Amino acid sequence: MITPGVYAGSQFFKIGDYVTFAWNYTSLSISPTAVDIMASCTVNQATYTVAVNQSIEATQTVVWDTGNYQNDHPNGQPFLTENYLLMIYDANSSASDTGKPGYLAPYKALRFGMYAPQPYTSWADFKCANCNGAISPMEMLTLKAMMVTSATTVASLLYFTASFGVW
Repeated sequence: MITPGVYAGSQFFKIGDYVTFAWNYTSLSISPTAVDIMASCTVNQATYTVAVNQSIEATQTVVWDTGNYQNDHPNGQPFLTENYLLMIYDANSSASDTGKPGYLAPYKALRFGMYAPQPYTSWADFKCANCNGAISPMEMLTLKAMMVTSATTVASLLYFTASFGVW
């Protein structure tokens, strides 16, 4: 993979934007006539078509219009805010085929995330469900009961060991 870079870290793309993938082919004795490019999401068991029957070039580039994809496939699975797997394979085979020496093996190594954009919320209107890390009164009562029980257990253990000369 050239774009996104292999060492660039985790990649996240906004649903509705253009996503560019670029790669080159190495160590192929027999080049395929065309490749299929798919994105797979395991959460909803969906496979999304990025491009099909793409002719082979030395450096292959494909631009995926994720915004237009939803419009072109109204009955298809919607994009989820989730992780996806990019799959590139010979158009005459399938993504589950195993590679043969000299031929293009199915590529399934690039994982990327996609997220749904959210509307702007001003700081005054922002409500964070997980931001209050304070302990609740019920949790405080439980914690106190556990501490009193633990202290009583340790004190009675020390008292009895000292009384019977074990310690």
